[in-house]
Amino acid sequence: MAGITLAWLIGEAIIIWRQVNKQHHPPIPGTLLASSGFFALTALLAEYRPARPVATLLAFGIDIAAYLDAPLVTGPTAPPPPARGVPGAPVVQHPQPGTP
Repeated sequence: MAGITLAWLIGEAIIIWRQVNKQHHPPIPGTLLASSGFFALTALLAEYRPARPVATLLAFGIDIAAYLDAPLVTGPTAPPPPARGVPGAPVVQHPQPGTP
């Protein structure tokens, strides 16, 4: 069980570090809850003694995939919206009321 606990702590650290580093705020609780739920399921799998090594390797494998930013683990990333007033950004002109 210690291996899965260590994998869980490493996974949470990867999520928090990536969120703070890229978006400059802590992650939303749902992200940490989903990650903790996954590791709880691997711990449940590890309760069956023959499956313990497989569950531990799965937990560490997910950590490695998250660290390498694998798209199936981390999800797609959307590009940031263009800032207002930036040269090259499209300008939308709205017609004034009462003009043809």
